[in-house]
Amino acid sequence: MAKKRNRKSKRRKCKNTGQTAHASLAGFAPLIESKGIFDKIHQQVEIPQKQLVYRPTDKLIFVVLGLFVGCEHIDEINHRLRPDKVLLSGFGYDSCADQSVIQDTLDGCVDANVIQLKGVLRSLYVEHNQSQALVREAIEQSLTATIDMDLTGRPVSENAQGAKKGYFSKKRGIYGRQLARVLMPDTQEIIAEELYPGNRLSCQVFIEMLGEMEQALSLDTKEKRQRVCLRLDGGFGTDKNINHALWKGYQLLAKMFSGNRARVLAQSVQQWVDVDADGKGTRQAGWVTKTHRYGRKTRQLAVRKPNPKKKSGFNYVVLVITDMTRDMLTLLRSYDARSGVPESTFCQDNQGLAQRKLRKHHFVAQQMLMLLSQLAHNLCRWLKQWMISALVAKDKMEQSARLMIACQRAETQQQSISSEAIRLTISSIEQRGIRRWVRQLFALDGVIVIKKGVVTSHPLNANYPLISRFQLAFETLLKPVGVRVRLAKT
Repeated sequence: MAKKRNRKSKRRKCKNTGQTAHASLAGFAPLIESKGIFDKIHQQVEIPQKQLVYRPTDKLIFVVLGLFVGCEHIDEINHRLRPDKVLLSGFGYDSCADQSVIQDTLDGCVDANVIQLKGVLRSLYVEHNQSQALVREAIEQSLTATIDMDLTGRPVSENAQGAKKGYFSKKRGIYGRQLARVLMPDTQEIIAEELYPGNRLSCQVFIEMLGEMEQALSLDTKEKRQRVCLRLDGGFGTDKNINHALWKGYQLLAKMFSGNRARVLAQSVQQWVDVDADGKGTRQAGWVTKTHRYGRKTRQLAVRKPNPKKKSGFNYVVLVITDMTRDMLTLLRSYDARSGVPESTFCQDNQGLAQRKLRKHHFVAQQMLMLLSQLAHNLCRWLKQWMISALVAKDKMEQSARLMIACQRAETQQQSISSEAIRLTISSIEQRGIRRWVRQLFALDGVIVIKKGVVTSHPLNANYPLISRFQLAFETLLKPVGVRVRLAKT
């Protein structure tokens, strides 16, 4: 059994040329293989299922590739991924399993497989993430790295495992599950995720998710943790959770759980200040003078805005803050920035990776889908960063070479032109989130050349908008792994 599981996938031995609607995705295949992204799944995940044509872990890879080609449901693999033999060849496959077989594999997974796949994702994250570098920089330079945590509902049939009535935005009386996520906003990498029954609350998952984050980022000492600021909404802000975070040494920018307590604390504000940039004064903020006592010293900032349901009166929230130096407006803007980050990544994943639509009856199967979607999300972020890093390195190398020989004005101008092209390319790449990355960067059609199972040539359709920028980005990233990128009429 183990011998079969470890056997390498069949690869085409002869030269093969073909057109695919996802030539750009196929072009990434040698790079993904060189990083060992999928190999770790084959090596560490042991699904209790017989191998016939495909390894059980091959079918997990098909799910990830299916997400990349726009499958919104597993059964769409038959129509979007399976017919694309050229794309599959780029990733070392002669064919793709039927969607029903893939469904059976997901349904056949057990709790141990969830643990194994989590281990794979954690090891990949440790190896490739940019978040640890930010935390390390924060520690070395006495700065603070911000981390967000969020919980979002995923409606499902009431008969699905783990389906419970709970809080689902703008919906009442429905069944679903809850998805918890820890996110590094500066890189938009998913640090950790967990699936819970639909009646689970944010405050109930906080300590567990904090532990997952600490393992992923190696936050094993209080010295490291005190350089991390947890930015939390009110659902996480119970006394128990706040005191736990403070005891562990974290910095906090967190909203209190209790609305009634916020109203009482706000009565001690001596001066209210208009804080909205539009000048309409819809929101006001002020420092609480009679603060609620926690296990560590904090500042508390009350924020109020008119209650739309009443002609007079306000709604109140209170932020718990460990930063004793920054001013009120800076802190409030930092907290406001949180509202767009976790929600945006969930939205990007819903639109680009069909996360909301991928549903399984079995709870374990849904956990596996969640983790595969997490891998797809982070891999998109890493590919983006690898591309930008390659462009930056190329720019520095070319500038150094030109400076050595630059003795005429024309040469200096040429240097500026080259640097500008790279700058514009980086800007175009940076602007693309998960949705546009999948729909645009993975969906450039063209002809790919495969020799001995490896992509060697990657012509792209010359008619695409901004194709010259994309060509520069692709060829800079893929040349070191032996892929030639050029424009052609396809």
